[in-house]
Amino acid sequence: MENTVVYWLHALSPTHVGTGQGVGYIDLPIHRDKVTGWPLIPGSAFKGVWANHFGATEDNRRANQKLGLAFGRASDREINASNAGALIPTDARLVCLPVRSFQGTFAWCTSPLALEMLRRDLSLAGMANLPPDAPSVAESEIHRTKTTKLEDNGRIFLEDLDFAGKECATTTAWAKRLAEWVFPGDENKAWRERFVERLAVLPDTIFDFLTETGTEVSARVRVDDDLKTVKQGQLWNEEALPAETILAGLVCCDRIYSRESNSATASDVVREFATKPLALQIGGKATVGRGRVRCVFTHASEAR
Repeated sequence: MENTVVYWLHALSPTHVGTGQGVGYIDLPIHRDKVTGWPLIPGSAFKGVWANHFGATEDNRRANQKLGLAFGRASDREINASNAGALIPTDARLVCLPVRSFQGTFAWCTSPLALEMLRRDLSLAGMANLPPDAPSVAESEIHRTKTTKLEDNGRIFLEDLDFAGKECATTTAWAKRLAEWVFPGDENKAWRERFVERLAVLPDTIFDFLTETGTEVSARVRVDDDLKTVKQGQLWNEEALPAETILAGLVCCDRIYSRESNSATASDVVREFATKPLALQIGGKATVGRGRVRCVFTHASEAR
């Protein structure tokens, strides 16, 4: 689709985009996809912090035409000049979940289904020459790259799970392309190498299991100021996406919603707000360092 770009979110600290009070042992769970059960970051949560990064207050949206067109603006009391935002982000879906590894410290884990869904989104964004769909993985195996740091005498140990490592050319191809998109630029060359060395494609069922059990759960308390003990009822468990998680979504800008004759084009808006890398804070618990993410954009013209 024209004027559609891919946005990648790379968590630099545990990230909590929650859904309110939970009913299980996790009191504050994170947002999950209804069908797959995988963690995701809603497009509305991303758009809010994205707009805030550019200072999109109501006054600034009225004063800056491109800002108002990109993120929308409310009607003025004197002039009926309201419009919807032209930039439309989808939910950021899980691409790679970091999992502790006996060798290489941790692995960026994905699955054939996750790569198939990502490939479909990349195709919709107009990207060409994509790696092929990943082949299915046997339950006792993990597909690794040619230069992996995860393997020990033919075995890969993730948490308490034991697998046979199998070199896969498709996995290597995906690792190299993902590294280019998530870690662009000369300054990220070392990170591209680290990513290629640590990508692992897991069986779909094992990946599903790890998306349920591999998130970070922290016990939080509130202390009574006078007694210095936990306040009554103030002990809770809080879930977060672990640092190093990688997610991806699309940003579409198919039309500009404005009555003004001198409006900027969709291409102008995308180039202005969806090109340069961003440092964002997304989700709750910001005062304890949660939600620090890198956001980078990939245009179809850059990925051919």
